[in-house]
Amino acid sequence: MRLTCMGAARTVTGSSYLIEMDDDRCFLVDCGMFQGSAQLERRNWIAGPYRVPDLSAIFITHAHIDHSGLVPRLVRDGYSGPIYASKPTCELLKILWLDSANIQQMEAEWQSRKNRRQGKNALEPLYEVADAEAAITLLRPVEFECKEELLPGVRACFVNAGHILGAASLHLTLVGENGVHRVGFSGDVGRPNQLIVPDPGKMDPVDTLFMETTYGGRTHKSLPESVHELLDIVKQAYAEGGKVVIPAFAVERTQELIYILAKAHRDGELPEDMPVFLDSPLAINATRIFRDHPEYFDEETKEILANGDTPLNFPNLKFTTSTEESQNINRFMGPAIIIAGSGMANAGRIKHHLKHNLWRPNTHVVIVGFQAKNTTGRLLVEGAPKVKIFREDVAVRAKVHTINGFSAHADQSELLAWMEPLMRPGVKVNLIHGEEEQMVTFKAVAQARFPKVRFHIPRWNEVQDLKTRPEQLAKVEPAELADEVRKLSGRLAQLADRLAVPESGLSPEEATALLRALKAANQAAAMGEAA
Repeated sequence: MRLTCMGAARTVTGSSYLIEMDDDRCFLVDCGMFQGSAQLERRNWIAGPYRVPDLSAIFITHAHIDHSGLVPRLVRDGYSGPIYASKPTCELLKILWLDSANIQQMEAEWQSRKNRRQGKNALEPLYEVADAEAAITLLRPVEFECKEELLPGVRACFVNAGHILGAASLHLTLVGENGVHRVGFSGDVGRPNQLIVPDPGKMDPVDTLFMETTYGGRTHKSLPESVHELLDIVKQAYAEGGKVVIPAFAVERTQELIYILAKAHRDGELPEDMPVFLDSPLAINATRIFRDHPEYFDEETKEILANGDTPLNFPNLKFTTSTEESQNINRFMGPAIIIAGSGMANAGRIKHHLKHNLWRPNTHVVIVGFQAKNTTGRLLVEGAPKVKIFREDVAVRAKVHTINGFSAHADQSELLAWMEPLMRPGVKVNLIHGEEEQMVTFKAVAQARFPKVRFHIPRWNEVQDLKTRPEQLAKVEPAELADEVRKLSGRLAQLADRLAVPESGLSPEEATALLRALKAANQAAAMGEAA
């Protein structure tokens, strides 16, 4: 058996892993779109390595486009097998894939018009709405913690990962001709005590782990500190008569912001006459899906609901779905909060709001999520004096705030804590889903903490063998074995003490021979424990 790293190798986006079984069947874990630089996004058009005609299944860890966005492309190319994901992920994919398809069509139409003016050929979209609709029909919901043989020789278990509603880590037991290989995919690991979603769950032991490192070199601010900072910015903008403009990812980050602002309203910390515009049809639809699935909330959010409050709604919140409603926001003259996508400010309605407000000194732009290289959001974080929006230079006179405590990704210490139970001697850990400097930093820290584990940073399209071993051996965990060895060593020491006294009834020669044998057994036990 072997595995090919199709994406998220020394970069954050494009998560996808092709697993080929001994009998040449193959399947994918994640099928994400590359996002960021033009060079990186060109990879989205390279379909050959995905072996579409041979694919038996696709497993999706969560709904974000960098983990799922190329599925409609594969369907366009002929894929018609099952797509396994958690129930909330399936619901979110229905809206995210359609939204992505519309974006692909619009961008292709815009580029085609430009090409025609230059005498060039029209551009085909990466995929169309019909492809997304076809992909939706292939979705197969799977429950968390349910160990099933979803393919012959492939036992799968989705484990809650926190991060966003429905996000999972995936544990696979692959049955080959000569045994099994257990491989784990962290997916995107959330944070302990994150809003709305439960804490990340625990994965069963693995032989190989693919571990995300988005923030492998950083430590986040605490959530309470970040909430306090956000509300201080809101109060300052209100006093100045300005707007708070927040580029936010449609799924999870937007809902967390609504949750925080709803609580601020209940606590009297949000001005009654300061509207909060959610100007993203996608985020509005995602919020409705969140509201429809409270069974996947954490206990604190369920308690708010049980008390009769609405954690994802409050009087100040205004949903703006139509283009006309969106345009009217920029005619609103008083202080307001505007939440819009995309989260990296390189697409969507947020571009219009930045164009209308970046040049105003009383505007506050709040960055609350990861910003990939070469995106508008990243330029703002790095202090660019101007940015290009709709091919026009816009001066940055607004105050730009970066609050990383809202991240739905675990930081360095949280990643280490999540993976620690899996770090037995001999495990191979592939560090993925991070910028290279984050991976290098995390590798050094993790290697020092877990010296008997092999850490590796794979390259794009790198192929790895997944060596099997008999399943009974795979079930023997070193921690359990070491405990038994310690007990045996203690019993041997007690027996040696008893043999050394005259009352044992043994002759000196017999006692000497037994003591030698016990000493050898004790040394062997000690070596086993050290291993």
